[in-house]
Parts: sequence; structure tokens; C-alpha cells
Amino acid sequence: MAPTESSQRLDAEALFDSVGQAYESAFADCSAQRASVTWLLERLPPQASVLDIGCGTGRPVCSSMAAAGHIVLGIDVSGVMIAAATRNVPEASFEKIDIKDFEPANGRHGENMDIAWMGRPIVASSLSSEEVLEVMKAAKFEVLKVENSKYLPRAAQAGICREEDVWEEEHLFVYARK
Repeated sequence: MAPTESSQRLDAEALFDSVGQAYESAFADCSAQRASVTWLLERLPPQASVLDIGCGTGRPVCSSMAAAGHIVLGIDVSGVMIAAATRNVPEASFEKIDIKDFEPANGRHGENMDIAWMGRPIVASSLSSEEVLEVMKAAKFEVLKVENSKYLPRAAQAGICREEDVWEEEHLFVYARK
């Protein structure tokens, strides 16, 4: 799928709907993500409840957790991603949920930033790593481990965009329990 020719900005739902199943190919060799799944699987009690926020196609997180016997709920803003996840991991539950209106307790996150992601114009909002941890602690989660890594998606090879539209992304993995 080629990038959109329109200069109209996409919201998160339209962005991930436009990327679709190719997203899985672009991130298929993300070793930090696979390591995080392994780490978590080694520590979860039997039949733990797992919530994957931004579950995408359901692979590898939801599929690995469900295969290990855990109760999995994946959420994503994209109907295309939820449809793919439902097909890919029928033993998990999935819900299309728009979380773009989420407001952290301290309200300090980047809002309404115009950026291009994989050749697609969007308006993005984000939290810093510190803000994510503050929100999780405020929600009474016990943070067990935090890892930051960088990953260069294979988006051009997956047919999502041109090579010049890809940059190394920072990934935050927070392991927590309630």
C-alpha cells in the first residue's frame, strides 16, 4: 500500500487503518518487543489477565500471551487492526477503543502535533516515558521493570512508505502489575 497522496492529516484510526496488515511485516523483527514478551511470559502467574494497549494485528504480544494460557484483551483505535487481530488470535478478546482523548493526571503531554509517520500526515499526542510511569503509578500499578529501545521499522520493505519516510523509533516497555 503506497502512502496517501492527499495532504489531509490522518487521525490515529485512519493512519493505522491505512497501514493495515503491512504493519506486522514492518515490525516483524523487533527483537526488543520479542524479548519483552519472553520476559513477561516468564513472570506471569497462570491464567493472568493481560491488557495490550495498541495491540495492532495481535502479533506477537496477544498471540504469545493467549498461547501461554493467559486471558488477553487487546485494544486498538484501528478497526482494520482489530479485525486482523481477531482473525490472527481468535482465543483472545479485542475491542476497538479510541484512546486519543486520554488525559494524564498531570496533563503534561504533547498534544496536537503535526507530524508525518510512515509517509502519512497525522496529528499526534504523546506522553514522555516519565509521564507514562507517573500515570501508571497513579493508577496503582506496581512497576516491575522499564526498558527503552530503538527500532527502525522495515516499513519501506513492507510497502507502507518510501525509505526516506522511516525513522528510528523509541519504544518503551513497562512491565507492571496491579
